[in-house]
Amino acid sequence: MSQKYFKYVQWLLYVLMGLSALFTILFYISPANPDLLIFWMYTLLILSGVIIVAVSAYGMIKNPKGSYKALLAIAALIILAILSYAMSSNTYGPAMLEKYNITANGVKMVGAGLIMTYLILVVAIGTLIYTSVSKFFK
Repeated sequence: MSQKYFKYVQWLLYVLMGLSALFTILFYISPANPDLLIFWMYTLLILSGVIIVAVSAYGMIKNPKGSYKALLAIAALIILAILSYAMSSNTYGPAMLEKYNITANGVKMVGAGLIMTYLILVVAIGTLIYTSVSKFFK
Protein backbone atom coordinates (compact mmCIF):
# COMPACT_ATOMS: atom_id res chain seq x y z
CA MET A 1 0.00 0.00 0.00
CA SER A 2 1.40 3.35 -0.94
CA GLN A 3 2.04 6.08 1.60
CA LYS A 4 -0.81 8.21 0.21
CA TYR A 5 -3.41 5.46 0.70
CA PHE A 6 -2.03 4.70 4.14
CA LYS A 7 -2.62 8.32 5.18
CA TYR A 8 -6.22 8.19 3.87
CA VAL A 9 -6.92 4.99 5.76
CA GLN A 10 -5.31 6.39 8.89
CA TRP A 11 -7.49 9.51 8.79
CA LEU A 12 -10.60 7.45 8.06
CA LEU A 13 -9.88 5.32 11.13
CA TYR A 14 -9.41 8.46 13.25
CA VAL A 15 -12.78 9.79 12.06
CA LEU A 16 -14.51 6.46 12.77
CA MET A 17 -12.92 6.29 16.23
CA GLY A 18 -13.99 9.86 16.98
CA LEU A 19 -17.56 9.17 15.87
CA SER A 20 -17.64 6.01 17.98
CA ALA A 21 -16.46 7.96 21.02
CA LEU A 22 -19.04 10.67 20.35
CA PHE A 23 -21.90 8.17 20.03
CA THR A 24 -20.77 6.40 23.21
CA ILE A 25 -20.73 9.69 25.13
CA LEU A 26 -24.17 10.56 23.76
CA PHE A 27 -25.41 7.15 24.88
CA TYR A 28 -24.20 7.73 28.44
CA ILE A 29 -25.73 11.21 28.48
CA SER A 30 -29.11 9.95 27.25
CA PRO A 31 -29.34 6.18 27.84
CA ALA A 32 -33.08 6.16 27.15
CA ASN A 33 -32.36 6.05 23.41
CA PRO A 34 -29.83 3.30 22.60
CA ASP A 35 -30.90 3.17 18.95
CA LEU A 36 -28.15 5.53 17.80
CA LEU A 37 -25.40 3.33 19.22
CA ILE A 38 -27.00 0.17 17.83
CA PHE A 39 -27.33 1.69 14.34
CA TRP A 40 -23.71 2.84 14.52
CA MET A 41 -22.68 -0.71 15.42
CA TYR A 42 -24.63 -2.04 12.43
CA THR A 43 -22.99 0.56 10.20
CA LEU A 44 -19.50 -0.40 11.38
CA LEU A 45 -20.31 -4.10 11.00
CA ILE A 46 -21.54 -3.67 7.43
CA LEU A 47 -18.64 -1.36 6.55
CA SER A 48 -16.06 -3.80 7.87
CA GLY A 49 -17.73 -6.70 6.07
CA VAL A 50 -17.71 -4.82 2.77
CA ILE A 51 -14.06 -3.86 3.25
CA ILE A 52 -13.07 -7.45 4.07
CA VAL A 53 -14.83 -8.80 0.99
CA ALA A 54 -13.38 -6.07 -1.24
CA VAL A 55 -9.82 -6.54 -0.01
CA SER A 56 -10.14 -10.32 -0.34
CA ALA A 57 -11.51 -10.04 -3.87
CA TYR A 58 -8.74 -7.61 -4.80
CA GLY A 59 -6.13 -10.03 -3.43
CA MET A 60 -7.66 -12.93 -5.35
CA ILE A 61 -7.69 -10.93 -8.58
CA LYS A 62 -4.13 -9.74 -8.03
CA ASN A 63 -2.78 -13.22 -7.20
CA PRO A 64 -5.09 -15.93 -8.59
CA LYS A 65 -2.62 -18.78 -7.96
CA GLY A 66 -2.34 -17.90 -4.28
CA SER A 67 -6.11 -17.76 -3.88
CA TYR A 68 -6.55 -21.36 -5.00
CA LYS A 69 -6.18 -22.75 -1.46
CA ALA A 70 -8.56 -20.16 -0.01
CA LEU A 71 -11.22 -20.97 -2.59
CA LEU A 72 -10.69 -24.67 -1.90
CA ALA A 73 -11.21 -24.08 1.84
CA ILE A 74 -14.38 -22.08 1.18
CA ALA A 75 -15.69 -24.85 -1.08
CA ALA A 76 -14.92 -27.42 1.64
CA LEU A 77 -16.85 -25.36 4.21
CA ILE A 78 -19.83 -25.08 1.85
CA ILE A 79 -19.79 -28.85 1.27
CA LEU A 80 -19.51 -29.40 5.04
CA ALA A 81 -22.50 -27.11 5.63
CA ILE A 82 -24.58 -28.98 3.05
CA LEU A 83 -23.64 -32.34 4.58
CA SER A 84 -24.44 -31.05 8.08
CA TYR A 85 -27.86 -29.86 6.95
CA ALA A 86 -28.53 -33.19 5.26
CA MET A 87 -27.55 -35.11 8.42
CA SER A 88 -29.68 -33.00 10.76
CA SER A 89 -33.31 -33.83 11.47
CA ASN A 90 -36.36 -32.54 13.30
CA THR A 91 -37.26 -34.85 16.17
CA TYR A 92 -39.78 -32.49 17.79
CA GLY A 93 -43.50 -32.95 17.46
CA PRO A 94 -45.95 -30.11 16.82
CA ALA A 95 -46.58 -29.62 20.55
CA MET A 96 -42.87 -29.25 21.31
CA LEU A 97 -42.39 -26.88 18.39
CA GLU A 98 -45.20 -24.70 19.68
CA LYS A 99 -43.91 -24.88 23.26
CA TYR A 100 -40.44 -23.66 22.24
CA ASN A 101 -41.84 -21.28 19.62
CA ILE A 102 -39.65 -22.58 16.79
CA THR A 103 -40.35 -24.00 13.35
CA ALA A 104 -39.35 -27.42 12.09
CA ASN A 105 -36.83 -25.80 9.73
CA GLY A 106 -35.42 -23.83 12.66
CA VAL A 107 -34.81 -27.05 14.58
CA LYS A 108 -33.13 -28.53 11.52
CA MET A 109 -30.89 -25.44 11.13
CA VAL A 110 -29.86 -25.57 14.80
CA GLY A 111 -29.04 -29.25 14.40
CA ALA A 112 -27.03 -28.52 11.28
CA GLY A 113 -25.08 -25.83 13.12
CA LEU A 114 -24.28 -28.21 15.96
CA ILE A 115 -23.23 -30.99 13.59
CA MET A 116 -21.04 -28.60 11.62
CA THR A 117 -19.43 -27.37 14.84
CA TYR A 118 -18.68 -30.93 15.90
CA LEU A 119 -17.22 -31.79 12.48
CA ILE A 120 -15.00 -28.71 12.46
CA LEU A 121 -13.86 -29.58 15.99
CA VAL A 122 -12.92 -33.10 14.86
CA VAL A 123 -11.04 -31.71 11.85
CA ALA A 124 -9.17 -29.19 14.05
CA ILE A 125 -8.17 -31.83 16.60
CA GLY A 126 -7.16 -34.21 13.80
CA THR A 127 -5.03 -31.49 12.24
CA LEU A 128 -3.33 -30.77 15.57
CA ILE A 129 -2.59 -34.46 16.12
CA TYR A 130 -1.32 -34.88 12.55
CA THR A 131 1.04 -31.91 12.75
CA SER A 132 2.36 -33.01 16.15
CA VAL A 133 2.99 -36.57 14.99
CA SER A 134 4.55 -35.49 11.70
CA LYS A 135 6.93 -33.08 13.50
CA PHE A 136 7.85 -35.85 15.94
CA PHE A 137 8.94 -38.19 13.14
CA LYS A 138 10.90 -35.52 11.23
